[in-house]
Amino acid sequence: MTDTKVWFITGCSSGFGKELTLQALGRGDNVIATARDAGKLDDLKDAGAAVVSLDVTSPLDELKRTAEEAHNIYGRIDYLINNAGFNQVGGLEELSPEETERQFATNVFGPLNVTRAILPYMRAKRSGVVANFSSVGAWRGSAGVGLYCASKWAVSGLSETLYYELADFNIKVCTVEPGYFRSNFLSPSNKKHKRNLIPDYEGTAVRKGEELMDAYDNKQPGDIRKGVKVLLDVLTGASGREIPMRLVLGTDAYTRIKAKCEETLKGLEQWKDLTCSTDLDEK
Repeated sequence: MTDTKVWFITGCSSGFGKELTLQALGRGDNVIATARDAGKLDDLKDAGAAVVSLDVTSPLDELKRTAEEAHNIYGRIDYLINNAGFNQVGGLEELSPEETERQFATNVFGPLNVTRAILPYMRAKRSGVVANFSSVGAWRGSAGVGLYCASKWAVSGLSETLYYELADFNIKVCTVEPGYFRSNFLSPSNKKHKRNLIPDYEGTAVRKGEELMDAYDNKQPGDIRKGVKVLLDVLTGASGREIPMRLVLGTDAYTRIKAKCEETLKGLEQWKDLTCSTDLDEK
């Protein structure tokens, strides 16, 4: 019986995915690292990872075939990390239906379908961990990046449901909600700019939100290596704590989420009289 675990990680060409692969390998585990083009993962292959081409927006049948191939590499998958995603900027009015669909196809439907493809193997052995990358953006809509925030809201909601649905199979589900970490996530290569531009939005909150993303590039306060260490410790039990439904990473995320919760509670109390005045009068 071996304690070596197998990780299946999406979006490994950079950022969290790449660092997760390297640190998991460094702990003696096996990793199946994926990206749309596995040819971009040669450095991870040299480090000991098995590499597989995987486009999370592929049809479910194709993802199931890839999952079967991946499972056959080591005969098991213990951890599924849904990390792949991108940031579509622009005002909601400006963004086309096609751009909207692409954002949700990658950030929401992709991880959901990858999970559907991997779960049969976890259910068969009644164990496993699924970690879905959401964001601090899941807690508050932001002008200029509304589609991204909405997609991450969806990820958090789906993950919370999976947390309850998979508990009977001894499968743990964790939503990872990082703040801003120093990576190339905000770089032009990972940030999709809108095709349609409405001049009336010049100087408004939409443009200021877009400019903030540009200004924040390479100035993010989070250290990915530290964030990944914490994540691995939590998911493997090395932290000495139970895997939580949500794992928030970064002081900025903690501060913003706490403020949002306090603001929400305050609003509930302010409107409590009207909120609670709508029930049926039972005689």
